[in-house]
Amino acid sequence: MLGFNLATMRVLKHCVVMFTLFLSIDSNQAGAQSTATDSTLVNVVQISGMVVTGDSLAPLSFATVYRMRDSRGTMTDVNGFFSIPALEGDTLRVSSLGYIAQEFSVPMDLPLPRMNVVQPLGRDTVTLDEAFIYPWPTRERFRDEFMELALSKDAYIIGQERLDPEALYDRLTEVGRDGSEVYSYSMQQQAIQNSYNGQLPPISLFNPIAWAKFIQSLRDR
Repeated sequence: MLGFNLATMRVLKHCVVMFTLFLSIDSNQAGAQSTATDSTLVNVVQISGMVVTGDSLAPLSFATVYRMRDSRGTMTDVNGFFSIPALEGDTLRVSSLGYIAQEFSVPMDLPLPRMNVVQPLGRDTVTLDEAFIYPWPTRERFRDEFMELALSKDAYIIGQERLDPEALYDRLTEVGRDGSEVYSYSMQQQAIQNSYNGQLPPISLFNPIAWAKFIQSLRDR
């Protein structure tokens, strides 16, 4: 009986020690998780604001705002507005093509977990040196290439004929409109269409000015 009691006491003592150790580890883990959660809630700050140009304070669309700590961020919308979460002490970098990048830090003693920012960006002006581009690298190379053309005596006459004003005008009529002309014509047609919005457009069949333009165009042909 004595041996049985000693063995039973040892087993019970071992169980009590293991149970106490298990409770201690569980309580430490719960305390650590609670502390980490509380620390995260306190340290997270919601940064909201606008990015504007430094000269006119106009909203700067599609500028990049990212955290330097993990290189993650966001972009401003068409109105220059952005919103991004960060930690206290983080450094945020604001950049946009053609502007000088700026950085700002999140303070450590904010009364509320949010921060409003208006970040101006100055224009980044780069001046390039003057450069001359020629079809030939040197004068000697141009002379050699020109002499190898072996122009005939009639080349000058042919060149003068191609520079005739009437010939140039005929070629000009065959050339289509460039981008600016197409844009101007499209805007003009759109303005005319908007001016008659909600009503029928006038008929030019009985317009004497339209007939005069039509007859003049026939004469020019």
